[in-house]
Amino acid sequence: MPEFADLNLLPPGIVVNTMKGDPGEHRAGSWLQWDGRLDGLSAALIGIPFDGASVVRTGSRHGPDAVRRSMMYYTTFSSAEGRAMTDLRAADIGDVQVAVTDMAGTFDRISAAIATLVRRGIVPVSIGGDHSIAFPLIRGVAQALGPGRRLGVIHFDAHHDLRQAHLGAESSGVPFRKALELPSGVLAGRNLVQIGMAEFANSPQLAGYAADMGVTVIPAGEVRRSGMASAVQRALTLAADGTDAIYISVDIDCIDQSQAPGTAAPNPSGLDARDVQDALRRIGAHPKVAGFDLVEISPPFDHDDMTGRAGAALVLNFLFGLSSRPAAR
Repeated sequence: MPEFADLNLLPPGIVVNTMKGDPGEHRAGSWLQWDGRLDGLSAALIGIPFDGASVVRTGSRHGPDAVRRSMMYYTTFSSAEGRAMTDLRAADIGDVQVAVTDMAGTFDRISAAIATLVRRGIVPVSIGGDHSIAFPLIRGVAQALGPGRRLGVIHFDAHHDLRQAHLGAESSGVPFRKALELPSGVLAGRNLVQIGMAEFANSPQLAGYAADMGVTVIPAGEVRRSGMASAVQRALTLAADGTDAIYISVDIDCIDQSQAPGTAAPNPSGLDARDVQDALRRIGAHPKVAGFDLVEISPPFDHDDMTGRAGAALVLNFLFGLSSRPAAR
């Protein structure tokens, strides 16, 4: 395994840390500026601008920079909890080098970068990119955990993403089937929870595969009826059961298209962004959570950066959850 410096990460595609205002405002973009040191870092934002596996609409390669650009609108202070999260050392460390024509090589670089971060005790916060990248991200966490270790996954999405292939080819709809079928057996179906499945967006074959594998599916309608807090408690219990770590994957299309229109598959019956923000804040505080990704933000289809800002808010809520862990304060 190469040292992190040998992985040749590119600088962030855009650095937003010059928003005018009082330095005491703790602007989020400035807080995330990296000084080049990994020692003492608790969380690392890392861009993965790859959309070579999109099967509907592309453009998510621009997602990392849309989130970065939106950080200028935010600070690190929570009005609800009355504190800033600047005690948490987090930074935007740049982008994985991707090549649309070399998916295997790109995925290897993603896994290598994530494994190195997790081995150092740093929580990777990965911004995609299409959802195919969830597989090398999960694989990287598994490599860091080592042989015989178990991983739980909580997956927010309108779709199962459990296909074998799309017309015989790799696609953004296959990552969780690939993760379940890793030869290491690091992810068991009973430790995978999918939240937000939309109406008329999935197939009986994939729902049947999920049931056969023991995957817990909490559709969007059930979230609306029973509440997000109940779904999160159930998900954390199942993902943590007998596992060594938990990974979180969020497709922005789990959120209603009125709040997140800039995505490959806009969802007219999606979750409320506020509920997903609350969920990620709570999940981030769990001591087993070791990684997070946010995918499928497609700026070419966005309106006034609505989806980029929604994505940045999701990232900040997850980071705030991390900052509430006793070890992080």
